[in-house]
Amino acid sequence: MAAFEPVDVRFMRRALRLATLSLGRTWPNPGVGCVIARRGEVIGEGRHAVYGQAHAEVNALAQCSALGHDPAGATVYVTLSPCTRHGRQPPCIDALRSARVARVVAAIDDPHQDLAALALAEAGIAYQAGCCAAEATQLHGGFLARVTRNRPRLTGKWAMTLDGSIATRTRDSAWISSVEALAFSRRRRRLFDAIMIGAGTAHQDDPSLLSAQVGERTPVRVVISRGAELPEHSLLVATKPKASVMVLHAPDAPAGNLAALRSHGVEVHAVEDPHQPLQVARVLGECGFNDVLVEGGAQVHGAFLRAHLYDRLELYIGASTIAGGLGVCAGSGADLMRDAHHWMHEQPPRLLGTTVNLRLRRPDGLEVDDSEPLVVEEE
Repeated sequence: MAAFEPVDVRFMRRALRLATLSLGRTWPNPGVGCVIARRGEVIGEGRHAVYGQAHAEVNALAQCSALGHDPAGATVYVTLSPCTRHGRQPPCIDALRSARVARVVAAIDDPHQDLAALALAEAGIAYQAGCCAAEATQLHGGFLARVTRNRPRLTGKWAMTLDGSIATRTRDSAWISSVEALAFSRRRRRLFDAIMIGAGTAHQDDPSLLSAQVGERTPVRVVISRGAELPEHSLLVATKPKASVMVLHAPDAPAGNLAALRSHGVEVHAVEDPHQPLQVARVLGECGFNDVLVEGGAQVHGAFLRAHLYDRLELYIGASTIAGGLGVCAGSGADLMRDAHHWMHEQPPRLLGTTVNLRLRRPDGLEVDDSEPLVVEEE
């Protein structure tokens, strides 16, 4: 891997922080950040802010022009290698060649595109990849999962008591975590493309799954329901004007249920077997989702953990015990500890009021090197 100067790392970290502002807003595209610099000074920067609009490199070049800077001879720092194909937008590689930049530094290559190095070399533009690759792999992990494994990066999330329950035997769960943790977890929803729950949670808890603040973006809300049995009076349906709702159902779901949901603007997608987690994950990938937050309940968490499909876990552990109740996972798990799945900290534990927040990842997942984790929740 090529060696990079401290100035390269500094500008790439700036590009990465720009990219975090686009999480959840650009799917199925990645939310890329770009910084253009000359002689140690930034002359333009931008990000891919909304799907279908200009990409990061084009926005950065536009800012150069608006500020009266000529990007010719400058270095471009981009969190994912420039696109080489024409989609909803022209290839960014063309804009960089026209701007006559001298060098392009990418954090990581885009496996979904042709090699940018070849196209740039033809124009006499130097290209290097690998600067801050660990942080970029973490940031763009959802996109990388979808284009290489045909499914999103899946994050399992739950709040639980100290003794491992997500609700009492009467299914009361208000509130296991602290007020601070509840606000924090709801605010983090905006970083995902979709939030998914099972039909049981939709019926018993009747959640809205909206983000924390009025006017704040809410991801697409997805419900797994074999029979497409989402009540028309549910909060999910009632709040459809605020955020999209999707139901994943079996092919033989009653036509009346499907018609009722469509009449309320709810999207419906058939899954051959909605109780098979990999099939559900593949359909989510086909819908273009890069990062999906799975909020449960116990049946869903048990199935996805047994299928080894969670790439990350986000846990909120409250300072209470109930000596029984509903466990995190339904169904039979491993018989022996040697068969357990092991996890690594993605970030250090965080105390939110009286609640401990853990963010974990699979050792064999797409994320790498958490020695200096990228912070993505603050804007």
